[in-house]
Amino acid sequence: MTETSFKSKWANWKFVAFIIILIAIFIKFYVIKERDENAPVTVEIDLNEVAFRSQKEVAAILGTGKLVNYYKDAKAGCEKCPEVTYRDGKVKIIFIENIADRITLNKLSGYAFENRVILGILNLKENIEPTFEDARMKQWENYGKYTQISAFSSKGQIDYILVKSKAE
Repeated sequence: MTETSFKSKWANWKFVAFIIILIAIFIKFYVIKERDENAPVTVEIDLNEVAFRSQKEVAAILGTGKLVNYYKDAKAGCEKCPEVTYRDGKVKIIFIENIADRITLNKLSGYAFENRVILGILNLKENIEPTFEDARMKQWENYGKYTQISAFSSKGQIDYILVKSKAE
């Protein structure tokens, strides 16, 4: 039996340590994505300025809307509620009892599906954890004066956000 020398054992350990360092560098730069918690978030709509407003008030804030349909929901007490789109279909609002109640933001695929980003898009400052969360949906029940805020994802990006102001 031949004994291995201290030098050859040390060389083997240096090689193993070198491989571990290379793997750690690979993970740091190519696997882990850094997220800047202090990065500014783009506000797509100031929810406090739009929710609970009349069609005239919303038009003054978002510009002229386009009536696309009439919405019917017995539970919400809505027989023929106008469904209006703004900003080339990016914002859709259903006016229930003449107030902006169901607000949908579309075309948000450029944003990460994170709580801070979702609430920031709506210009909501309070970073509250969602009451329900999975890979495809995050939902806040009774967030401030809003009945429900739901965000839906597609491939790790926000697909759309639905806000129910008053009706359930």
